[in-house]
Amino acid sequence: MTTLIRKPIELEPLILAEEVRKTLADNAKAVDKNELPARYGIELLGSLGLFEYSSLLDAIRAEREIAREDLSVAFGGWAQLMVIRYLEVGGTPLALKLRDELLAGTRPGVTAMAPSFKTAAGGGSIPLAATKVDGGYSISGKLNWASNLAEDSVIVSSAETADGERFFFVVEGNAEGLDLGKPFGLLGLNATSSSWITIDGLIVPEANILSRDFFGFLAQVRPALFLLQTSECLGVAESAIAAASTKLTGMNEVFADDVYRVAGEIEALIAEQEELAQQDDPDQVALIKLRLAAAQATVDATALEVRTAGGSGYAFSSPASRRFREATFLPVQSPNEAQLKWQLEKLGVA
Repeated sequence: MTTLIRKPIELEPLILAEEVRKTLADNAKAVDKNELPARYGIELLGSLGLFEYSSLLDAIRAEREIAREDLSVAFGGWAQLMVIRYLEVGGTPLALKLRDELLAGTRPGVTAMAPSFKTAAGGGSIPLAATKVDGGYSISGKLNWASNLAEDSVIVSSAETADGERFFFVVEGNAEGLDLGKPFGLLGLNATSSSWITIDGLIVPEANILSRDFFGFLAQVRPALFLLQTSECLGVAESAIAAASTKLTGMNEVFADDVYRVAGEIEALIAEQEELAQQDDPDQVALIKLRLAAAQATVDATALEVRTAGGSGYAFSSPASRRFREATFLPVQSPNEAQLKWQLEKLGVA
C-alpha cells in the first residue's frame, strides 16, 4: 500500500506586517488568560492605521489575518470596524468626529446592534424604549450583551418610541443614565470586556441620531457585518487546520483525509467571501449561508486540531485548546446559528 504524502499547510501573509502578526501571536496566551485586555490590540491596530481600509476586501483580509493569531483581538476589531461603518453611514458631524477617534484606536467601539438585526429579520423587538423630550429623546431599557465596554467607549444602538418610530443613535460610555455591567465569565474571550448595559433615562440629543431609516441603514451595513464575522471564523479555521496538518504522522495519518478535506472547504469559503466582498450589493442569502458554513468549518477544523494534538491539545492554555474554545463562540455570535437558519427558512431557502 502506498501512502499519499501531503505537505503541511502554510498560511500566506495577507495585510499585517510581520512584527504586528508576531505581537498578536506572542500576546494571545496572555489575552486568553485575561492577563492582557484585548483592547491593547485595538490601540495597536489603530496606531498603525489598520482600521483605515480602501476596500471591504482589504478589511476582511486583515480581520482574517488577525483572527489567525487571536480571536479576542479580532472580535474587538470587528466591533471597532462595525462602529466605524455605522458612524460613516450616519455621516453627521458628531458621528464623523467620533469615527476619527475610533480609526486612531484611541477609543473602543461598541456595536449594541444585535436586537436591531433580529428585529429587522422579523424575530425580535427593540429593547430600548424612547420618549420624545426637548431637543432629543429619553431612553431606557437593557442590552443583554455588548463588548469593548469602557467609560470612554463609543456605543451605537437603536431605540423605538411608543408610536413605532425607530432610530439609531450614538452615545459615549460615560453618559449619565448608562450602567455598564460587570464582565461576564466566559469559556473564552474573557479579555473582550463583554457584559450587559442597563439604560435608565439616558438623554440622546438630536445631534446623536445617526438615522431614522431603520431598514435602509441596516441594508447599508449588513454586508460588512456578515463578511467581517466570516473572517473571524475563517482566520481561526485556517490556523487550526494548518496546525493539524503538521501532526499527521504515525497513527495520526488516519486524520489526513479529514484534515485536507476541511482545508479544501476553508479555501473555497475564502474564495466565495472575497468574491462577495467585491460586489456592490451582495445577496443576503449568500451572506447568511457563507456565515453559517464558515462557523461550521471552524468547529470542524478546531476539533481536528485537538484530535491531532493529542493530550497537549487538552491543556487549557494550549493554542489548540484556545482555538477550540473560541470556535464554540462563533455559532452563537449574533446573529447566531439559530437566527440565521430561521431566516433562511423564512426566506424559503433549504
